[in-house]
Amino acid sequence: MQPPKSKSLTNFALLVIVNAMWAAQYAAYKTASVQMGPVTVSTWTFFLAAIILLPFLLKERLGRAAGNAGGRRPWNKRDWIGFMVIGIFGLVPASAFLAWGTERSTASNAALIYLTVPILTAVLASIILGERMTSIRWLSLGLSLAGVLLLSRSDLHQQALTRGEFLTGNILVLLACASSSFYNVYCKDLLNRFTAFEVLVYGYAMALVLSVPLLIWAEPLRWPAVRSYTAATWLSVLVLSVFSWGLAMVLWMFVLRRIDVSQASVSIYLLPFLGVLISALTLHEHITASMLIGGTITLAGAVMITVAESPSVQEKI
Repeated sequence: MQPPKSKSLTNFALLVIVNAMWAAQYAAYKTASVQMGPVTVSTWTFFLAAIILLPFLLKERLGRAAGNAGGRRPWNKRDWIGFMVIGIFGLVPASAFLAWGTERSTASNAALIYLTVPILTAVLASIILGERMTSIRWLSLGLSLAGVLLLSRSDLHQQALTRGEFLTGNILVLLACASSSFYNVYCKDLLNRFTAFEVLVYGYAMALVLSVPLLIWAEPLRWPAVRSYTAATWLSVLVLSVFSWGLAMVLWMFVLRRIDVSQASVSIYLLPFLGVLISALTLHEHITASMLIGGTITLAGAVMITVAESPSVQEKI
């Protein structure tokens, strides 16, 4: 058993890794949407993510059987409803609206609007799960938001979030944020009855089933169109399925079992900071003093809530 301080540092490190993989999704959705519609992007993403995670689920099942842990109880009505709810209100709109929104707006706008996720998640966690918003949680939330606003000062100055040409896209991204927040909160209950791999694979399978009728109705696939997809399009879908919706989500579910949803959600404020660092390393973009200061403040807020506050949820994995 890890000591509390070591466990908190592990949680923080995992959240940094998760957000680094999530930081790539905006550019990936933007690139994939050039040739694919939003429902098509989501369908391919859920399909590939489920396939990628399935071997891990099967390995987990075999390990449980070898350890004589007993078989999985049969699903009841509550389980079926739970996965249908996260598919209809969480996964499908979170992916499709984000793809649709970034297509009609900019990746920078999407990243900025996604800063509403921690606030929406904290509110929903308080309403649905009854999580208590402590003073340190509100302080870290405000500190991280202040850091992000400083980090994104130039973007806020140059990008008008209510500009007419981007308004529809920005509203769609905001709806995606609300769906992501709902998914984060609602999965907490499913994690009490299922493992992280089960929640992800079964959830993606349900989302895939729900996406297919939408795909047939709104964006029917044509073989010539599939053959015309470029390497950049497929690479973007792989980034989404392997990292953003694959490994990142596995680590996210793991952390959700160790700390409260409202604690973990504050780490999402790291996305712009990590995006700036990734851009500097890969695209050689310039880093200003305000970016460094804002990133440091954001990092401090994330550390405060994951390290300074003791985990309230007993580790189950």
